Amino acid sequence: LNVTIPPNTTATVYIPAGKGASILESGKPIESEPGIKAAEPVPGYAVVNVGSGVYHFSAAASLP
Repeated sequence: LNVTIPPNTTATVYIPAGKGASILESGKPIESEPGIKAAEPVPGYAVVNVGSGVYHFSAAASLP
C-alpha cells in the first residue's frame, strides 16, 4: 500500500492485514519507525497514524 500524505497534515491509514500479520514500512517494522503510531485495530486491518510524507506499507502473514 503506497500513500502520500500532503505537507502539514496527518492521516489515519488502514492497511489490509490479517490478525498477527507483520507490518512493514519501506521494508522495516513499523515499530522501529518514528512518526508511525499504532492506532486502535479494526478487524482485517492494521491501523496507523502518520504525518506528512511518502509511505510504502506491506503486510506479511504470520506463520502458524
